Amino acid sequence: MADTSHDVLIMGGGLSGLTLALQLKQTMPQLDIQVIERRLGPAPLAAHKVGESSVEIGAHYFSEILGLKDHLDSEHLRKFGFRFFFSEGEADLSSVTELGASRYLSTPSWQIDRGIFENHLALEATRQGVQVMDGAAVKRIELDKDQGHQVEVECPDGEGGVRRQALRAK
Repeated sequence: MADTSHDVLIMGGGLSGLTLALQLKQTMPQLDIQVIERRLGPAPLAAHKVGESSVEIGAHYFSEILGLKDHLDSEHLRKFGFRFFFSEGEADLSSVTELGASRYLSTPSWQIDRGIFENHLALEATRQGVQVMDGAAVKRIELDKDQGHQVEVECPDGEGGVRRQALRAK
């Protein structure tokens, strides 16, 4: 079983794991960061997950802290902020009362396609030097503050089988 050491191991290559990896790498470029993701390959487009509708504080984090504004502007829909719909007995959405801003707010927010966004995050993390291992299932975790933590994963071996690998982190 191969043994690989890193400064940081992040288990989960979705929105939270990848944004954490990006922020750590941007703040401390010298860190050796490994992200472990169970899903093999890119996220499906139009993935329906929590977080598709960003609010202003999350949008600020993505655009300004992580520097992803160009991607958000080009690949996702700008929002007018919160919208409230009151059915008042109407079944047809076009007939209900809608309450909300009629123009963009000064702090932008976006309707995010999670598949497109997570795929971009993975590419950007890789571009910045983060290692992303997909198709990896965590099998065991050993916490040891003195010798370093160890995470054992199973991942594709490239020949149709699986291999076990031990990853270590401080």
